[in-house]
Amino acid sequence: MVYIIIFITIAAALGPLLSVLPSKHQRAVAGFRERARGAGVLVQLREPKNIPARLQRASDETLVCYSRRLNVAIRGMEPELWVRSKAGWESRSGDPVSAVITGVTQHIEVIFLSDEDIQVFWDERGGEGAYSQVETLIESGIAGGLKTG
Repeated sequence: MVYIIIFITIAAALGPLLSVLPSKHQRAVAGFRERARGAGVLVQLREPKNIPARLQRASDETLVCYSRRLNVAIRGMEPELWVRSKAGWESRSGDPVSAVITGVTQHIEVIFLSDEDIQVFWDERGGEGAYSQVETLIESGIAGGLKTG
C-alpha cells in the first residue's frame, strides 16, 4: 500500500513536468530553424503576401518563411512568384515552372524570388527530406537557377 501511495505521488509530481517537454515535431522545427540560421537563412513567422487571386494556394496551412539574400551578381532579376495551387505549381508570369520547383514536397507552397532575395514558404513538416528541399531551393535561387532549371 505504501508503494502505491509513493508511486501516485511521484506520478502526480512528474505529470505536469513531462507535459511541458517539447514534442518530437517541436524539437525537429527548432533544429531546422537553428540549422537555417547557421547557414545565413532568415526565418520569419509570416504568411506570403500579394498572391494574385488566380494563384490560390492548395491549402490553408500556416506557413513559415525561410529567406536569404541573393548574390550581388544576380540581383536585379525580374521578380517571380510560384504557388502550389490545386492544379499544381503555377507562376505569376505564366512561364513554365522549372523542374527544380515541380519536384519539391507538398509541404512547400510558395516561392518568391525578388530582385534582392529568395523566400520559401513551407509548413515545417515533412521531416529532414522537406528541410533539405528548402535548402536546395534557396541555394538554387541564390545561384540564379530557379528560372532556368
